[in-house]
Amino acid sequence: MKFAVTLLSFLGVFALSSAQTESGWCRCAAFVSSRHMEIMVLELPEITIADCDSHNQCKNACSKEINSMTNEMDLWSTVNGDTVGQYFCNELFEHGFFWIHNSYIHGYYEVCGGPWEYAGIDSQQTLCCSNHEHIHCVSKV
Repeated sequence: MKFAVTLLSFLGVFALSSAQTESGWCRCAAFVSSRHMEIMVLELPEITIADCDSHNQCKNACSKEINSMTNEMDLWSTVNGDTVGQYFCNELFEHGFFWIHNSYIHGYYEVCGGPWEYAGIDSQQTLCCSNHEHIHCVSKV
């Protein structure tokens, strides 16, 4: 009986200490909006945050990382020889989306597997893709 009480006490202390030291995790991504859906065009590496209640920490880290990787969401900025928009068009093309017209890219974050939440950042321009080519948007439809 003493052994069972000691074992339960040990497990209780272990569970409590594990819960106190466990950190949270955060995912960051960019999505293109269409009339009927949101399509992920960029997913960044997971970020460790203090805990699963640290929404502001996650949001701020994602905003900073997305802006850094996309030059403040400038679709015509060049990164490694291609425009940011070209990277997004390639990603969309690989997933069967051949034509995108006048769509903004939005930054989102996710805390510990919860719902995606808007990070408050948008692309500076609308995205237009014809097949896998990033093109200038010339008219609004």
